[in-house]
Amino acid sequence: MSSFAGRMKEYPTVSLDRFDRENLHARAYFLSHCHKDHMKGLKGPLLKRKLKFSLTVKLYCSFVTKELLLSNPKYSFWEEHITALELDSPTGISLIDEKTGESEDVVVTLLPAGHCPGSVMFLFEGSQGTVLYTGDFRLAIGDVARMEFLHSGNRVKDIQSVYLDTTFFDPRYYQIPSREACLKGIKELVEDWICHSPNHVVWLNCKAAYGYEYLFTNLSQEFGCQIHVNSLQMFQKMPEILSHMTMDRATQIHACRHPKDEEMFRANRLPCGCLAKDGTPLKIISIKPSTMWFGERTRKTSVIVRMGGSSYRACFSFHSSYSEIKDFLTYICPVNIYPNVVPLCRTMEEVAELLKPMCREHCGRAEIVYKPLGVLKRTRENCLSDTDDEELFEELAMVPRRKKVIVAEEANAQGPDKPQQISSETLADYLPEPRPSVHSANYLDCTESNDDEDDGEQEPTETLPDDQTKKTSDVQEFHPPQPSGVSSEPENSQNSLARSSGNVPDSQESSDFELPPTPGSKPPNPEELKELYIKLAAGEDLFLRQGSGVSLTSL
Repeated sequence: MSSFAGRMKEYPTVSLDRFDRENLHARAYFLSHCHKDHMKGLKGPLLKRKLKFSLTVKLYCSFVTKELLLSNPKYSFWEEHITALELDSPTGISLIDEKTGESEDVVVTLLPAGHCPGSVMFLFEGSQGTVLYTGDFRLAIGDVARMEFLHSGNRVKDIQSVYLDTTFFDPRYYQIPSREACLKGIKELVEDWICHSPNHVVWLNCKAAYGYEYLFTNLSQEFGCQIHVNSLQMFQKMPEILSHMTMDRATQIHACRHPKDEEMFRANRLPCGCLAKDGTPLKIISIKPSTMWFGERTRKTSVIVRMGGSSYRACFSFHSSYSEIKDFLTYICPVNIYPNVVPLCRTMEEVAELLKPMCREHCGRAEIVYKPLGVLKRTRENCLSDTDDEELFEELAMVPRRKKVIVAEEANAQGPDKPQQISSETLADYLPEPRPSVHSANYLDCTESNDDEDDGEQEPTETLPDDQTKKTSDVQEFHPPQPSGVSSEPENSQNSLARSSGNVPDSQESSDFELPPTPGSKPPNPEELKELYIKLAAGEDLFLRQGSGVSLTSL
């Protein structure tokens, strides 16, 4: 039973599912579905009088709710003031104060609530934030993730407040069988009974005249017979439901209801009579759909329970269970949650305490942070070749690209007898450019990252000297470890000879010096060795320099 007063804190000029008291001054009205506890004051004389002199006040609802409402003559005065909205279709509405002319614009989207035919949730978006009013709803776990208009792109919208159906937000109702499971149990019971003879009938003892259409239409399709009801008036403009209903009592499945003045004689007696047309006594079983009764049990039971004699109870819920509501709230993570219903044997304060951990402040997400898709950890290098960019991705395993060195020009610039010196400043210009490679193990993953710690961050690039900027403007500076065998201090000939004598680590042993020297050659001096090791570490091709006095065979 809804206890919602009708007003939302964010948009107090509209009223939802309540039409009396302070709601008489609303600029617009919204009706989520046609159940009486959501229609208080809807046919009241004060509201009826207000509509006579109003040009802008409207009642917004779904098309099915509009037809159900106007099928009752008591609500016919609303006909000129009802505007039906499409599901999943954002609609701009101007809320106009007829006294002052003041206007406020909001966008309203109707979302399916799964409670009964025509039931919807209202999503309001405007200057006061995004607010969701659920009305009564039954959404299974995971359903909310499929609602497109609760998302902006791939992200959930930033919802300020939710006015929530908390009928079963109580751990006692942690899990309620799905409608499909309940329907299956009812089908099996009905089939086992009506197969005996045409005089075996089933009475669906439903509490309300409206809301069980899902059950009725499925049973009608399964057994090929229409469901007997008291009136077809409300379904006249809903052919998909009307075709499964009948007022002819000569059927085996009934959902007719007792008159109010005969309520004390209900028991298991069929409201339309216990005799067939030919006077043969009917064999009747009654099935009473009930959720509250099943929820209060402390142990698991079947969805169908025999109460004794020919009376059965079947679990059938119009409202989400405790676990389904938690799934819904965890997904949308609103800032505020306001309960619309007080569960049985609970108080509003107790419900508020149960809801508090589901608010954004307490659920581990203080605020919604929209994360970028990520940034490259290094800038893309310009390709010096004439090949197309697609070559970069056609083959991942590539060898380092080597810089071309014009030997003759550099040798002439430094003189024939002066060995070339490679400074640490220009070392980066001779090193191979980093490229992706694939190995069977210890491979480096993609440098693009979307982890929390990398969002919005780029690796810093070092500032190069002015004379080197033009050479390495597209490549980040890279400092490799010193090549093995080369120290930062100058070496003498004794050190190099000691290295060739075997007093070096295994990792630095080389067979180069074990070969007999070529006639006319001489051992390289320390400066030339240092230069050659640097080039080997850089992956460059070895070349002969005029006047160096070094023979390639000696290396």
